[in-house]
Amino acid sequence: MKQSSEELSWEEGVARYLRDHPDYFERHQDLLEILRVPHAGRGAAVSLLERQAAVLRERLAAKDRERRDFLAAARENEALGERLHRLAVALIDAASLDDVFGSVYDLGRNQLRLDTVTILIGVNGGPLAGRAEFVPPDDARLRRALALSRGRPLCGPKAVLAEARGLLGPDEARVASVALVALRDPVRSGVILLGSHDRDRFPPGAGTLYLGRLGDLVMRAVARQLDRS
Repeated sequence: MKQSSEELSWEEGVARYLRDHPDYFERHQDLLEILRVPHAGRGAAVSLLERQAAVLRERLAAKDRERRDFLAAARENEALGERLHRLAVALIDAASLDDVFGSVYDLGRNQLRLDTVTILIGVNGGPLAGRAEFVPPDDARLRRALALSRGRPLCGPKAVLAEARGLLGPDEARVASVALVALRDPVRSGVILLGSHDRDRFPPGAGTLYLGRLGDLVMRAVARQLDRS
């Protein structure tokens, strides 16, 4: 049965009064044990005091989960920052392209425990020194990867993963999530594709700050070696 407008106005008035006088039940504590409210999800009625305590426990539990998630993210970011620092040092000390790419593959496969790491960089004149990382600027795989990343780091939802097929190496059938890192300098373009068998490793909406920094470090190191040759 629908409530009348008069009943609704009474309910609104009571609710407004209680909001404006949060100390009401302190002055009428006997009502805390008399009033009964449904217990969410259980059907049984409990006292208002018990219900309030349950709500507070739920809120505290939610806050505790948020705190744990925040601390876990902070620890993960700290670890990523440390790994990028070590990579930066290795790239500064790199004496050759072998050193540069070796450091990147070590970071991806050994330190980050990724399952595939693919690097494609467009260089005029075709492959450079027989390295698979260098392809012509109009290479179909490179152009597809660049179009997918649009010049920014990207973590792969299903649509991205589907588009990345054919770019992830011989083990790509087992790859369940992927991240694309664009590589750019004034004269070259490239991409790093990072793949994992864990579908939650690179979820949509994941932070890409460190991926962007990885791309900057790698492209600067590659460009320096190419400019030397």
